[in-house]
Amino acid sequence: MLLGWVLPAAAIAQPRASDAPAGTSPSTNDAPLPDTGAAGPQPDHTDGLTLPQGEKFRLALRFLAGYGFDGAQATLGLEKQGRVGYAIVGLFGKLDTHFSYLVEVNPVDESVPLPACGEQDFFFPNMPEAFGPNVHCENDGRVRVDDYRFIALDPLRQQGPVRQAYLDYTAQSLRVRMGRFILPLGFGWEEAGSLSAKDATHIQRINASADFGVMASLTKRTAGRRVAEVSVAVTLGEGNRFHDYDYFYWLDGSLDTNSWPALLISGMVEPAPGLELRGAVKRGGDTGSKVERLPNFFASKRTDNAWIVSVRYRPVRYASVFGEVVRYTWGLPGTTADILGLDATPLHKDGYYIGGELSYPLADQITIGTVVTREELSRDDSLVQLMSQQGRFGVRLGKTERASVYRFYVDISDLVRVGAYRNNLSNPYPWLSGIVPVAGDRAFDPGRGSNKWGVTVAFHLR
Repeated sequence: MLLGWVLPAAAIAQPRASDAPAGTSPSTNDAPLPDTGAAGPQPDHTDGLTLPQGEKFRLALRFLAGYGFDGAQATLGLEKQGRVGYAIVGLFGKLDTHFSYLVEVNPVDESVPLPACGEQDFFFPNMPEAFGPNVHCENDGRVRVDDYRFIALDPLRQQGPVRQAYLDYTAQSLRVRMGRFILPLGFGWEEAGSLSAKDATHIQRINASADFGVMASLTKRTAGRRVAEVSVAVTLGEGNRFHDYDYFYWLDGSLDTNSWPALLISGMVEPAPGLELRGAVKRGGDTGSKVERLPNFFASKRTDNAWIVSVRYRPVRYASVFGEVVRYTWGLPGTTADILGLDATPLHKDGYYIGGELSYPLADQITIGTVVTREELSRDDSLVQLMSQQGRFGVRLGKTERASVYRFYVDISDLVRVGAYRNNLSNPYPWLSGIVPVAGDRAFDPGRGSNKWGVTVAFHLR
């Protein structure tokens, strides 16, 4: 039931992601909109606004809002906030027998860090430094720092208001996609039961990446159900720039600074009813660029490779177990490390999460459910490596972040989801993100600024 809710209403036939329509990637975080077939009979009138629908032009809306507590924002009394996570307007349709398109526009885009102005006794990695282009700090930069201190309910980074915009060519089992699209990296955060970025696992947030490029996919179907798919994508490879503290002069994160594109190979197979396996390998897509005349740790090239293995088993319609194992390879490439005088040892950021989902139909239009996940992920990244090398703030490599998340939801008519979550998070170095001070009476207190709780509401209309 949980996976069925993620897909648009017209696409819901079975509660499994493997039954998604042909134009939908199996790991799309937003499970976008495009069953681009004919709209079928339309009503002559409605009580409200009539949305234009047809084979060549269809419209869909998706909305997420939430209110909750985040201890990472407590230093200025901003720990309780109500925000709109996304308000997506999607246009999609079929141009002819082979070509279809999708355009998603979302004016809510808060997932990118900002240059911080800083606070006394706190360390902010995103404070502008006197190098390169002139960068002015922003007051909101202290609440939009990194993966550990953020305000967004939506983990996906956009190109301005454009979330996705692509053209598909489909011929039998082949699909070729060009434009900006969500990459098939593991389970999407909503697809795996997360309600927002506040309760999503860190692995899901890292994998929630949209980029510009081209992707070719081959799909095998049995009795109309997808049982296997393999995709090869070539993209700009800039989607993960901020995850490894590559702020790069605070230029637009969608600008390509790579010398080489990234290669992504992914696939899924359903070897038995209810059992789904996925895998993804990303190589070659270093983020940032080596600017020799302006050497600085926060504006330099980073390695950005990954492999991801995902599995889900659904023995019955209303119960499933799932999990993912990952290895991200980050850190400074050799030539960049030489310029900065730092260690070029690759960083292997290993981790996993496991989860389970149970749901129960209370009535014809109402289903209740719960999703629980447990995650462990290496805290190692380029910033931790830098602090360890410099002997600052008591930081060393090899620590692990852990999270146990409990979610409860009510689905109404397969269109509306109301949810609640509790995220118990253990972050070994909260002071690297401006969450706790590095000086004063409460310096280096790891017990502050970790846990989160909240409620969300989301709907889709097409």
